Amino acid sequence: MAMSAEAEDALDTLLKGNQRFATGNSIHRIYGDAERIEIAEDQRPFAAVVACADSRVAPEVVFDQPLGAIFCARVPGNVAADSALWMVDIATDFNIPLLLVVGHTNCLAVGQIVKGEERGVGGPLRSMISYAVFQARRHSPADLMQAALEENIRQTVEELPKRCASLHRAVVEGKCVVLGAIYEMESGEVRMLS
Repeated sequence: MAMSAEAEDALDTLLKGNQRFATGNSIHRIYGDAERIEIAEDQRPFAAVVACADSRVAPEVVFDQPLGAIFCARVPGNVAADSALWMVDIATDFNIPLLLVVGHTNCLAVGQIVKGEERGVGGPLRSMISYAVFQARRHSPADLMQAALEENIRQTVEELPKRCASLHRAVVEGKCVVLGAIYEMESGEVRMLS
């Protein structure tokens, strides 16, 4: 499905912001009383992001965006958890043209499953990642961790519209596109997945 002009603009804004971040040219914003009051009164996000809860992966920072620009859910392993689905459902009320699922290198959640640590809290979420690792392993990749990270992102991209009726409707109507990307922590760059 082709992307709308709005979705292309949103993606371009995110990627340009990421380039500023990755090259050390982030815009430093100061939020005084007037800015905080304006942000508190209204929000108009231009994109939504489902990202990992990892403390080193903050979408507003990685994409060099101001408060209020990105509607975001963060959950270990950037999976289609109930909290992410609820965020996505709310985000559709803002008519966001782009939902970006962002995984990252050195993901602890995916790494635990790759290492065989499949038991513990977060059972259903671990199961989602386990399935991604299983799918990646089937292809005997040279780098299982990298393959599992990418498969996990693709899996979430597919699951979100299936499990969120408002997003499904927006995608079918061409009002929103769901894409996947991986944040390379070492370089600071975000790479889109095909």
